Amino acid sequence: MRYDLLQPLSLRLKSFVGHPLAQYWTCEFPAVWARPLREEIFRPATAEGDAEEEVRGIPLWAVNSAIAALMPQVLTHDARARRGEMWLAWSAAADAKTPNREQLVEFVKGGLMAAAIHRNKLAERRSRKPVIDITALARILDAFRGEDLHFTRKTLSLGLGDEPESSDYTLVPHALAAHLCTSGWKVVHGKANAPEDPDAGAAVDEAGDALQGGEREDEEIGSAAVHTSSWRRTAARDGAELVSWPPHVYESSGGVRYPWSYTLRLSVQTRGLEATVQPRLHVRVGMRRWARYNVFDAKRNIGVHLLSPSPWADASSPFGLASMTWHPGPAGKKQGFMGWTNDLVPTLERLGSFALLPDPADLARDPMAFLDPEPDIEGRPRPPIAGVPYRPGLGKNTGHAVGDGISAKDKWRIFSQLVPALADFAEIDTACERVPIPSRTRPSAADLLRIDRSTLAKAAGPRIEIVLWCDTTTMRDEALNAVAFALDLPVDVAGQPGLVASWRQRFSTAELEVLLRVEPVGEIADDLELDQSITRRNDRLKAAGVSRQLQVSRILGHPEPGTTARFVLVEMRGADGFTSADHDPKMVVKAGAALCEAVTQNLLPPSASEEAAGGLDDEDAAQVDTGKETASSRRERTRRAVSDLLIRQTGLIRPPAKQGTKAQELTDVACLGLWMVRRTGDFKTVMPLAVATVPDRPHALVRLPQSGWLPYHRAAIQLAGWNRPRTFGKGEVQEFFAECVAESCDGGDLALFTLAQNVRSLCPALTNPNLAADRLAFHPDKPLAANDYKGLRHIRLRTNVGNETAQHFAFGKDGPDKQVGVGAGLWASKDNDRLFFATADKPSTAGPGSPSGSRLERHWGKVSKDREDWKLDTRKDVWNPQLLELLVAVKQNGDSPAAWAALAHQRRSAAAHFADPLMLPIELHLAYKLGEVLLPSHQLEPIDQPESS
Repeated sequence: MRYDLLQPLSLRLKSFVGHPLAQYWTCEFPAVWARPLREEIFRPATAEGDAEEEVRGIPLWAVNSAIAALMPQVLTHDARARRGEMWLAWSAAADAKTPNREQLVEFVKGGLMAAAIHRNKLAERRSRKPVIDITALARILDAFRGEDLHFTRKTLSLGLGDEPESSDYTLVPHALAAHLCTSGWKVVHGKANAPEDPDAGAAVDEAGDALQGGEREDEEIGSAAVHTSSWRRTAARDGAELVSWPPHVYESSGGVRYPWSYTLRLSVQTRGLEATVQPRLHVRVGMRRWARYNVFDAKRNIGVHLLSPSPWADASSPFGLASMTWHPGPAGKKQGFMGWTNDLVPTLERLGSFALLPDPADLARDPMAFLDPEPDIEGRPRPPIAGVPYRPGLGKNTGHAVGDGISAKDKWRIFSQLVPALADFAEIDTACERVPIPSRTRPSAADLLRIDRSTLAKAAGPRIEIVLWCDTTTMRDEALNAVAFALDLPVDVAGQPGLVASWRQRFSTAELEVLLRVEPVGEIADDLELDQSITRRNDRLKAAGVSRQLQVSRILGHPEPGTTARFVLVEMRGADGFTSADHDPKMVVKAGAALCEAVTQNLLPPSASEEAAGGLDDEDAAQVDTGKETASSRRERTRRAVSDLLIRQTGLIRPPAKQGTKAQELTDVACLGLWMVRRTGDFKTVMPLAVATVPDRPHALVRLPQSGWLPYHRAAIQLAGWNRPRTFGKGEVQEFFAECVAESCDGGDLALFTLAQNVRSLCPALTNPNLAADRLAFHPDKPLAANDYKGLRHIRLRTNVGNETAQHFAFGKDGPDKQVGVGAGLWASKDNDRLFFATADKPSTAGPGSPSGSRLERHWGKVSKDREDWKLDTRKDVWNPQLLELLVAVKQNGDSPAAWAALAHQRRSAAAHFADPLMLPIELHLAYKLGEVLLPSHQLEPIDQPESS
């Protein structure tokens, strides 16, 4: 179905003035407390990064969470004790409870002392010295007094024209979340009097099993069953979050119960280039599945929701957020234990006598015993104590039968009932209209995997070398077949020896000369050998890295004279296959290959992974993808690895056939993307770079600091070197970006792409308050001269990181109550003629769940190849498309902003190795991928976030 309108899940905030929620008392964390704590006790992280057990700042997160649990009327914000930031707030309404100063002081004292003792115990268990001087801390805490707290009366006024203060971004969502809970707001799933559904009675899932809810009512005869969601707050670190509580439960035919909840995240956002500032409340609907089996992860923290143990808890009391992890203990000793990672539980234990706080080992062994505890000895039901959010890979046999993701129907159902509940504070945002743009032809699989040799020669030069480092004959043969398929080379795979041995052959074609080599991986892909006698982690990693780099460069050797590019495919285990992240050699191998002028791509060994369905009953297991690799899937992933190596890492692109809108087509446009690779702590990185494409080149060019424009693969080689400067100041970054723009503006049409979340911290002129129409600046006081960027258009993008773009659903002209779904395309805001939103086509890997389906409500659809019926999408994964914001900040006279927004959207489909649209235009995507040369992918700043998280 084609949808004409797109509804963001956002509401325009009204003025709170006159409402009881408008008045609050606030206070900062006293500077007289923070100063000695920072100077004497809690040392901040150094530029080089402290060891894992060393403290990194005042641990206020646990203190704040404990205050929220014990004093639910208090809203918390700043967890870093920053000057000028709101720390605590509570309603100044006449009937609100005023927090006791002396209690707050005792909570802070007890919380900080508990955190310090907890961290010293962790250090002791690892045979390390205490990290905090308890005596010195006690001396400082003894000086804290209630009169140090200074309260300020604050009036919330976030209507049209009101620029939010920094504290408003947290205070308003928490205030509204607490209001929803105390007012008893509920969401009813399903509608009364639904004559199109002939069945009455209980809802059933796809197999006919009963589906139960936290609350359950049957509608009148001839109507759909009704489920009701009540809500509780959680102590979210970003914005405010509500969870439907008690959880809904899916029960299989075998009687196994799988609990899950809807989540609702609220955040305050603003937009750029609005004539009058209009704060908005963004709403993000998700789901949380609760683990029911033994959970264990030796390398990652396990999240835990703790239900408030406070006797003063009320309907607005938030769940506490804690995490537990496996502590392996000293090297060589079997002293590992499951313990708390952060300080919340020790803080709660110190501040009160709470018998219901769980033991982490017991919780990991049987999480359902705490989420759904047995009645007490007198047969009375006991309330839940804790819940462990489920995620794939969390322990063995931990599959969950309920699918992931939220359908458009469920988003609409919850959002449509939230709007009237918040009518005193906000009104629904205006829906966006579809912009007609040329249709896109999806490339075939063969188009993506076969490489035009003449195009590759233009990007990489006429003489290339491809090295296959393999451990197994299986992956060697797959890699040889993939290279032969990609470049149409007559490789004799059947004639390979029974063991991986050194082998080389040269292939000459009219366009390209290829030297193909096979080498055993050997020790290159083994764990790094860490010298534990080196105390500083950075020094220890560098020492291990230098040794492995020399080993790689010695085996790979220097290129033959005349070789224009080198590519190395390395069979190597995934991140979980190594003892720890420190032992993972991928970045070191990449750096060693760069010394020999080669780029690398990793290839996983043959997969024999355990079934993801482990732990489910037989019927539910049949619905879950087992993750077992077939010969076909192994062949396809190997081909993708080769195409990534030879296509993406040479910057090859496939521009859309038509760009712009149907009303205004754009031709001969050069594109420039500016990017920042950033990471603090270990191996600190603050590096700007630029990626450009021009109409007459089939590949991207890269500009690095202290270099000219380079072919993409040459830039990757330069970045991989460890001796290259990685840290640049704000002024250097701004100057570099200005140079890139000046060099790219030659009088022709140039589209400049920036991602707000990526560059604005170093380029404050690109933030909403400083952004000015048709003015390009990176420093607010230093705009570029207009004559220096003739022909330039600047499109600033935002993703959903930090909930800065809203969720959405699409609907037709008949309205959302008739049918809702997800619509791909470009959408124009009715409030700002420069503002647009883009949604992508459904990818081939998307879940099978229908956008008009629901976890709780039946819908009409196919239940088999040739039969339709009423069904539930309880166990189906649902695709949640991201909303990309496109703001045409700089345009030229006579431009149609829609055409340039369309260009940015269409450049998302310009990848030569990927059929589905990317999150960002190809220029920014390639820039982001270059960051992987500097940092492991898990250390890069995210460009999007899961919708269902």
